Amino acid sequence: MSSLWYLLDFALALPLLLNGFCAFFAALGVSILISFSMRGYEGITFSDPEKQKASALGSAVLACFMALTTIFISPFIAMPAIVATLFRYFCLYRLVRTTFTIDMFMLVTKEPIQTTKAYDRLKRTLDVVFATLMLLIFGPIIGIVALISLFSSGRPIFICQTRIGKNCDEFGMYKFRTFKTEDGKEQITRLGRFLRPLRLDELPQIINIIRGDMSLVGPRPELPSFHKLGMENIENYSLRLLVKPGLTGWAQINYKYTTTLEEYRIKTAFDLYYVKHRSFILDLKCLLKTPFAVFITLLKREG
Repeated sequence: MSSLWYLLDFALALPLLLNGFCAFFAALGVSILISFSMRGYEGITFSDPEKQKASALGSAVLACFMALTTIFISPFIAMPAIVATLFRYFCLYRLVRTTFTIDMFMLVTKEPIQTTKAYDRLKRTLDVVFATLMLLIFGPIIGIVALISLFSSGRPIFICQTRIGKNCDEFGMYKFRTFKTEDGKEQITRLGRFLRPLRLDELPQIINIIRGDMSLVGPRPELPSFHKLGMENIENYSLRLLVKPGLTGWAQINYKYTTTLEEYRIKTAFDLYYVKHRSFILDLKCLLKTPFAVFITLLKREG
C-alpha cells in the first residue's frame, strides 16, 4: 500500500514540471516525506491492528512542512502533499473503515457464534489465578492511591457504578473516585488527572474479576444508558453479552474512546470479533498490547 502512495505523490507532482524541475522535485520530496511519516495512517483497519499507529508525528510533520513551504517557497509546492493527504483520509481511510465495519458484522453474524466454548471454563480459572496475583502485585499501589485520595479529596475513596454484564445482568463495578462536586458541577480531581489516562482508577476492578462479575479480557461493561443505546441502534449488539465484560479487551486496545453512535457501532464490531474468536492466544494478545495502547493514548493526549 505504501508504494501506491509514492506513485500517487509522483503523479500529483507532475503538473509542477510546468514550473521547472526544481519545483517538481521540491513538491515530490515534500509529498513523499509526508507519505512516509503518515504511512500507518491509511492502515487503520480491522484486518491488521499491527498497522495502527498514532498520527501525532505525521500530523506535526505535515503541519510544519505545509507552513514552511507556503511561507518560504510557494503554496504550489505544498499542494501535492495536501491533495494526497485529503485523498488518503476522505476517499480511502473513511471508506475502508466503513467497509471493514460492515464486513466484520457480516463475519461475526454469517455463522452462529458459539455461546459456550471449552476455553470459557478454563478462562474462569485463569481469571481467578491472575487476578489474585495482580492483587498481590498491585496491592501496595492500590493502598498508596487510596491514602492519597483520602487526604487530597476525602471520602469516598471508591465508587461502585452499575454496569451491564454477561446475559444483561447488572453488577456493581468498583473504581477509584476521580471526580468531586463543586458548585453543583462534577470536576475531575488532581489525582484523577493522573489516574485516568493510565487507567489506574480501574485497579479496584480486580475485585470484580475475583468475584466473577468480570474477566481479565472481554468487552467493556457499559453503563445502562449506553447499553440501551446499543440495544436499540446497533445490530447484534446483544451478542457481546455472551461473555463476561473485561478489564481490557480487543476493542479497548484497537479503538479509541467513543463519542458518537457511528464510533460506538465500530467499537461494537471489535467486541463481536472478540466474542467469535475468543481464545487463550487472543486474550494473551490483548493483555500484552494493553500497556502499548495506554502509551499511545497518552501520546495522543499530549499531541
